[in-house]
Amino acid sequence: MAQHAFNTEIIEDGLDRQNLATLRKRFLSINDNRLERMRAGLTDRQKQFLDLLPLLFHTNHMMMPGYVSRQTPCKVSNYKPTESEIGLGKHIAKSFTLQFDPRTEESVYGIYVMGSVGTIAQSGSSDLDIWLCYRPDLSAPGKHALSLKCKKIQEWANSLRLEVHFFLMNHEEFKRGYAPELDEESSGSAQKFVLLDEFYRSAIFIAGRVPLWWFVPTQEEPDYKNYTATLLGKRFIEDKSVIDFGDIATVPQGEFIGAAIWQLYKAIESPYKSVLKLLLLEAYVGSEGELEPLSLTYKKRVFQGDIGIDDLDSYVMIYRRIESYLRSRNQPERLELARRCFYFKVNQSLSKTPRGRLKSWQRSTMERLVDEWNWTFEHVSMLDNRSQWKSNKVNFERGILVNELNDSYRFLMECADKTGAIRSISNDELTVLGRKLQAVFERKPGKIEWINPGISLDISEDTIYLSDFYDKYSKTRVWAAFTPEPDAPAKRTPIKSSASLIEILLWAYVNKIYGLHTNFDLQDVPSINQQELKKIFSVFQSWLPLPLGSLSHKNFQCSAQPTNVLLLLNVANSSGPSLQSRGMQRLSNNVDAMGYSGFQENLVTSVDITTRNSWNEITTRRFSGEDALLNTLEEYLQLCLPGTHQTPPKLTIECIGNAHSTTVARRVSSWMNAVVDCYYSGRNPPQTRYIFVMAGNWYCLQFVGLKLRVQKFSKEHRLVEYLSEEQQKASPVVVDVEARPKHPLHIISKAHKKESISVFYRRFDIGMELYVMDEKCSLSHLVLRGRNDYSPLVPLHRFLRTIILRQARLYHEFTSDFGIYPISFTEIQKDQQNIYSGARRKITTEINHEEKLEVKAVAHSDKNGKINFDFYCESQEFAAVAFGEQLDIVVAQYIIKHRKSGGSYPVYISDLDLSLCIKEISKNGTLQVGHYLKIKNMLEARLNQAIGILVRA
Repeated sequence: MAQHAFNTEIIEDGLDRQNLATLRKRFLSINDNRLERMRAGLTDRQKQFLDLLPLLFHTNHMMMPGYVSRQTPCKVSNYKPTESEIGLGKHIAKSFTLQFDPRTEESVYGIYVMGSVGTIAQSGSSDLDIWLCYRPDLSAPGKHALSLKCKKIQEWANSLRLEVHFFLMNHEEFKRGYAPELDEESSGSAQKFVLLDEFYRSAIFIAGRVPLWWFVPTQEEPDYKNYTATLLGKRFIEDKSVIDFGDIATVPQGEFIGAAIWQLYKAIESPYKSVLKLLLLEAYVGSEGELEPLSLTYKKRVFQGDIGIDDLDSYVMIYRRIESYLRSRNQPERLELARRCFYFKVNQSLSKTPRGRLKSWQRSTMERLVDEWNWTFEHVSMLDNRSQWKSNKVNFERGILVNELNDSYRFLMECADKTGAIRSISNDELTVLGRKLQAVFERKPGKIEWINPGISLDISEDTIYLSDFYDKYSKTRVWAAFTPEPDAPAKRTPIKSSASLIEILLWAYVNKIYGLHTNFDLQDVPSINQQELKKIFSVFQSWLPLPLGSLSHKNFQCSAQPTNVLLLLNVANSSGPSLQSRGMQRLSNNVDAMGYSGFQENLVTSVDITTRNSWNEITTRRFSGEDALLNTLEEYLQLCLPGTHQTPPKLTIECIGNAHSTTVARRVSSWMNAVVDCYYSGRNPPQTRYIFVMAGNWYCLQFVGLKLRVQKFSKEHRLVEYLSEEQQKASPVVVDVEARPKHPLHIISKAHKKESISVFYRRFDIGMELYVMDEKCSLSHLVLRGRNDYSPLVPLHRFLRTIILRQARLYHEFTSDFGIYPISFTEIQKDQQNIYSGARRKITTEINHEEKLEVKAVAHSDKNGKINFDFYCESQEFAAVAFGEQLDIVVAQYIIKHRKSGGSYPVYISDLDLSLCIKEISKNGTLQVGHYLKIKNMLEARLNQAIGILVRA
């Protein structure tokens, strides 16, 4: 329907009050048609909500929906309830009467409905976004009360099965640039003008003041402020009849980028709608010439007299703008996708017979468009059956959608980079939205993709075929899942392939391709059976119940943190552990699954580790072979490093494919939990060393900075040598429960106290074996020989006391209470069952026998960095430079000569000075007691060898 166009070049000539009244009628006529179309899509009860909406905010009646208090701001501008509306109020609340104090100030300036309602895209599930515009000077308590009222009315609407969202708007703040902060329903500062563009072309006026923007010709938008001032100042328009949200002449480039990011996020759940919005934004940015938002196109056509409701439909206008843009760029594939998105958004199944006698206006409009596009009935029928699309079709469609989303976003970001528009968007909003997009769309190895973002209703399969084969190119075993096709043999179309069976099964589970009715065909797959598959899915259902709850913005305000970890052991192992393959079984449950039977076989041959994080990202990885458990442990500990004050992710462990599944799961759980307790309980520092035995080998775990170091030792003495190495900080030793009977280390680790020296000894016929754990938990291993009536512990105790005094002069940590640094002695014994135990002993520093010769050594280095030692026996000095290679013999002769008994018992160093060679001795530049013990042991070995030579001679 066309009417005459206005001459708007000169305000006095073109827009008199009569013309302004005509314009008002045009916009209201379009508005009334849209309102009627919106009502046509509602139920009778939902229509009552819409009809009653102005009255609810105009009055405060305690029996009406939304009542908060009599002090709640009310009264809608320019609103006079009709008899039917008052009657509806009485129908809802029998005691309702329209009573008003004429002095009551208008608190609600306007009520408007946005969204797809009233458009070709309206459906039974369409929600209502309602702008409630309040008086700009409304007090904070008044705004709070109005917000509570909106919440209560929203709850009432929900009871009518109508989804409603209220947005409290201050039009003056909006004009100044204020926009709501980022939340689940809005994108904050990212799209203030884009939001206004949508409002002006699609909002349905319910009550209050009409937009002042209606009366400003498009060519006057750049001079909007002056033009509207003239309209109001010269009383062309009554000030109280309009509300002003500002102009739409210039949309900042940053708005398009912010809106694009937001639409990408919305695409997580509504990809087709978001693709349309993104293409519109791209058309805005990429169009040649001056940008004209759709709201200006809409207004221009109204001024020109075009008020045809179908052509001015908000979504039809969006499609037409996209169509024009893509044709100008010669991109038919993208245009076809845009048409498909539009068709799905409208949701009129044209291949099916309409329900009523008369076609809806949406269907008639869509039929005209489909004819224009030359779509066949078969093509339309295929689209109408989208709810029945299965995984192959859905995955293919998702790929097209994701590529389009990425291409649009990339194009818009390139434009933003050229214009510097990105700087106008809040960094916090960019970060949060960017993280949401990363969580859903980023592709990385092992990450489970969600392939059905509202594309199909049910993509579950009745039958899934599984097969595996060896890929000679990647030299790995590859699994593949297939679904049958009506026109092709089974196993023809792979829906997923991976080196990990768990990745395929988890992908099928989270995307609901697997359902309770799904059967797996396992022909030619001997490594797994139906019972094991059933157990796997049972574990999935317990560990990851679907559907997952939605995440709040708070989850994305920080980096993703792992929250849950699932370990599945021995899934689909083609051959079991070697014992089983040789037909050998051990029936006892009291065994170590990490060192089973006398063969010390590790029963864990593979581990699938699956991680879920705080962004709901799910990733899985498979480790196999003899190092599967070690690799899994490293992967798990790297998720949350000790000392970072983060909580380790909750751990669930199940064994799937093994005759000893319960034993294996229990042992691995015990081991993993013990490691977690060691590093995350807060009792031990991050650099603690954890000792365990697996498959007959000893292992030591230790964090060096942020990296986990794993050392393997086939012999016990190699482990002990490693534990003797110097440490930067005190590094306690914790021993795994299954390793405790195998070595006295567990006695040593439990008995040692921090900031002390601990000596552990075990007697044998002609001497004793000693372990000394120093102040940094370095473990020195000594074997001292001596006569039965002479204990090497006394001179050792005297030596340690002397060394502690030297260390106290160098390092403050050796200065303890009352000047006594603790040294403890523990005797280790082994019973008939080879169980170690320890008992504390008191060792004196007094030498009771007649031999009391003090031997001191002083270290110094030459110009080449070689360390030499000078000896002092009583008051006699023996310098290395004077005696050279004969030094040990000369010192030994002196010692024998001054022994009253002349015996050949061992000599012990009583004092050692290393202060001149700290850099040469210590990598860390700090001396430990362990350094002294190591050098003491070496010097004593040299002197005792020399004494033995002299005695034999």
